[in-house]
Amino acid sequence: MFKEHSYVLWGDYCTCGQECFILQNKFHPWDDVDFTISIECTRCNKRVNIDNKKAANFYSKKVLSYFGNIEGQIIDLGCGGGFLSEFLLKEDKTNKIYAIDNDISCKEGIEKLCNVENKIVFINMDIKDFGKLFKSKQIDYLVSRDVFMFIEDTKKYFDDITNIVSKGIRQMGWYVSNNKRMKNNLLPEQIVDELKKRDWKVSLETLDWYKSGYFIKADKII
Repeated sequence: MFKEHSYVLWGDYCTCGQECFILQNKFHPWDDVDFTISIECTRCNKRVNIDNKKAANFYSKKVLSYFGNIEGQIIDLGCGGGFLSEFLLKEDKTNKIYAIDNDISCKEGIEKLCNVENKIVFINMDIKDFGKLFKSKQIDYLVSRDVFMFIEDTKKYFDDITNIVSKGIRQMGWYVSNNKRMKNNLLPEQIVDELKKRDWKVSLETLDWYKSGYFIKADKII
């Protein structure tokens, strides 16, 4: 059963390559703070000093490590300023990224990522409508982060992604019960069940370093 928590990661890499971090629930890595924490590396016993900039960079790398080995035609659903899209473009395995968000202000961030090959396009639309935009099995992968909780018609969403995505889904998110921002109350385990009903092979990982976070990896059963 999924357990809610308020912990977030604060860490960095030691010169020996070891991850050094603590879980705490007061300061986020991107908070404007002036303190530095010091952690002893469990591998080489060196002291690792971590300020908020190092912590933010470490946190971002940790998130992005879940979105590797993705190729082809990709939907970045709820793209925001292009955090995932920028990483995927740098991975250089994509043919095209469709960056979708209902906030038109995200367009500027996505347009900054456009390159000479024009591998990314911004689409301003509501999530409930994106299924109309693509043909069956047109998309190889769908990625999203902190998006699912804002989807109201979850059945339509599951049906849409099953129709248009041919290979895989990578979904990171959080679940906080009774949170007024959430538009549905599906637990991560229930999301997994809905995907399995539609012939997806699914794994669920609880993220103890991501506030009430989880990661779902779903691959199409051929």
